[in-house]
Amino acid sequence: MRFLIVMISVGLFCGMAFAGPNINPGLWEMTNETEMVGMSGMKVPPQTHRQCLTQKDLVPQSEEAAKECQIMDVRQSGNTVVWKIVCSGQNGGMEGTGKTTYRGDTLNGTMDMVIQGANMQIKNTIKGRRIGDCPSQ
Repeated sequence: MRFLIVMISVGLFCGMAFAGPNINPGLWEMTNETEMVGMSGMKVPPQTHRQCLTQKDLVPQSEEAAKECQIMDVRQSGNTVVWKIVCSGQNGGMEGTGKTTYRGDTLNGTMDMVIQGANMQIKNTIKGRRIGDCPSQ
């Protein structure tokens, strides 16, 4: 009987550990606020973009970033997703890490980047909300 209780407990724990984050899949609107670290008061105007997010596509990124950046090492723990990002571009490359926490129809996250060669740090704050279903493909 004790063995059965232990096995059921382990099964429930494993099911929770492998469950995806608390995200309501669909079309999301996200606002990204960017700050240049070390340059007092230097902020880029907030930018908003829309993206379909699902349990398989949990990293928020604009279309432009998707063309120039590669997302890798995506991991999740509970409702939080973390990743590494490497970007190329005309003016050199950037790399960094991101972290987003989902709460059903909302998300909050950060992404810290370093511009290679310039030793400049960029801090992004991401806020998002689900606004509907994804358009048909």
